[in-house]
Amino acid sequence: MDDRTFLAFETGGTKLVAAVADMRGTLIESRLIPRSPTNRAPHSLALLIDAAARLQHDYALRGFAFGGIGFGYGGQVSRSQQRVLRCPHEDGWEDIDVRAHLQHAFHLPCIIENDCKLAALAEAALGAGRGQRTVFYITIGTGIGGGIVRAERIVDFGDSGEGEVGHIIVMQPGGLACPCGNTGCLEAVASGPGLVALARKLAQEGSGDWQNNTTPQRMLHDETFSARDLFALYEQGEPFAGTVLSRAAAYTGQALACVIQLINPNVIVFGGGVGTASTRYLKLIEDMTRPQVMPSLRGRCAFVPSQLRENVVTQGAALMAAQTFA
Repeated sequence: MDDRTFLAFETGGTKLVAAVADMRGTLIESRLIPRSPTNRAPHSLALLIDAAARLQHDYALRGFAFGGIGFGYGGQVSRSQQRVLRCPHEDGWEDIDVRAHLQHAFHLPCIIENDCKLAALAEAALGAGRGQRTVFYITIGTGIGGGIVRAERIVDFGDSGEGEVGHIIVMQPGGLACPCGNTGCLEAVASGPGLVALARKLAQEGSGDWQNNTTPQRMLHDETFSARDLFALYEQGEPFAGTVLSRAAAYTGQALACVIQLINPNVIVFGGGVGTASTRYLKLIEDMTRPQVMPSLRGRCAFVPSQLRENVVTQGAALMAAQTFA
């Protein structure tokens, strides 16, 4: 029996995952735990530990030995201290020494990294960026984040991370508020919640083009209206939804043009519920990006959807654990 087996964790905007994986990042078994919006960090961490303890027990009985833990965190991480910082989607994480809790619970070494960086690692090694020299991964979902991988290793530019494409300011003046504390960030207008906020802003502006259109009124008055509803209308050819997503694609293109000119990646991989919602929207983002890139770099970078989808962060956590502890 190969003794290089790992526990891998993910905590994100809407879910928690605990998994057993091999040293190549292949998930042997995973447990998905829906995260209630009312959860606070201590409860979520307890749920993860409980699920993983059951997995570890079951696989230990079958002869598996564990070499370490990889933890994918949906917020910033202090790499030097291996402490999680504030999470914009769930309170209380910054008050917990996550690594200490996990090492005490499982008697294994643990490494913690931001979820987007781990997703980039997984896509570069196993997914849509496989075989490429430099991969930039952007997740567009509850939030927007990014990660850079070169030669199947996370590019580490600083203690608390890099690649924060969601917090490039793209909208001034009148920028919408972002969970990071700034205004006008890409995340505020192009994430799932950001798209809804952008749609409502455009509807409130009341352009004459929409006077006979019921969709803006629905966006203003239906509190349950979501990015998923917006994409459904977009795929049906609804004009106001098309305007909203064209504006969001332009903002996203503005940020990605900066990425291309700074690091010249071979490929940009799109993940997250919004980032993989529509091939038509992905093509629109690509078309909006290219004219904003200097001519000598234009057209050299491929735009592709994630291949690993919902497993990408957990697989990246397992890969980083294997790189660190194997």
